[in-house]
Amino acid sequence: MSKELFPGLELSEKKLKSVLIGCGEQATNLIHDAIAYMDSVEVVAVCDLNQERADFAARRFGLDRSYQDMDEMFREVEAQAAFVVMIPRLQAQIARRCVEAGLHVYTEKPLGTELEDIYALGESARRMNKKIGVSFNKRYALAYQDMKRAITSEGFGSPSAYIAKFIGGYRSTPTDLLRTGSCHFFDLGRHLIGELDELYAYKYEKAPGQHIFSVTAQFENGCVGSMVMGSMGSWACGFGMEGVEVRGDRNMVWADNGRDFTWQKPAKILNSYAEGASSQNTQAIAEEAVPVEITRPNYSNIGKLTQNNFYINGNYQCIKGFVDAVLHDGEPPVGYQDGLMALKIALAIERSVAEKRAVRISEIDGHV
Repeated sequence: MSKELFPGLELSEKKLKSVLIGCGEQATNLIHDAIAYMDSVEVVAVCDLNQERADFAARRFGLDRSYQDMDEMFREVEAQAAFVVMIPRLQAQIARRCVEAGLHVYTEKPLGTELEDIYALGESARRMNKKIGVSFNKRYALAYQDMKRAITSEGFGSPSAYIAKFIGGYRSTPTDLLRTGSCHFFDLGRHLIGELDELYAYKYEKAPGQHIFSVTAQFENGCVGSMVMGSMGSWACGFGMEGVEVRGDRNMVWADNGRDFTWQKPAKILNSYAEGASSQNTQAIAEEAVPVEITRPNYSNIGKLTQNNFYINGNYQCIKGFVDAVLHDGEPPVGYQDGLMALKIALAIERSVAEKRAVRISEIDGHV
């Protein structure tokens, strides 16, 4: 009779045979790190035009060679899925080639930067019956998970305001900032609040590569939004680059840089100075502050999975959701439609700036 050596340890009975396409810095430091921790993924091949980078990835996953040609890899390797981390404007095109080769596909964000490429990918995925996953990992970042928990908790009330800030370093074009850099915060708005209905945007451009967008928006459920996205900040400085705030019924939740989470719950009402004012939000109410809830990961304990960057940032959980969906024939929790909607919001902002008017998201549809 066999003995269970490690009670409670879950090892995957099914393994997703996968190829890795793109072995640059983003892939190596985040996506590949997360995949290396997953017993449910078996990497069978890697591909990158840069052989040195591809060889590094191949050694990491115990492979004796790498590929520089995708078609050669498709002919020689039997796989079920591809993880694509590529130049943003090429990702949808590369993903489509993978789908046509019979593979499910997970891509880094954005899914694509042109509507026609995303629509073509969607048509191929439907025809080939393949699943599409997108790395909107911030949905799973620990601070935003705490934010979602707070928003859906009893007593928070319907969200009334979504306030997001993303001001990083140099971006070559405004298009790169909106369609590639800022798409996380468009997706977070949809994830935390619901679908966006309409927006009005302004742009300030100081010099090429230095620009800021200010967006006022309304969600379909009535919540209002304010977003500021820019490239006049710093990639290296950790404070003040990224932040999201959601207001509820006298509740406020805030996540700084996607990691530190604060929840200010309603103050205690002591008494009112005006008859009947105790249930109203006026200055006639005497209040007592209540403690805030602050959650901050322990960065010193790097030995645990949950303290690794790719887990704190949500990459591990987002990839695992896709892998589980493929292995068990479910729907990826973050997929094709999410990638499409993020691009539509970016395009609506561009149109609002160009035409100096409010633009509804429903206006953005180039699909014939």
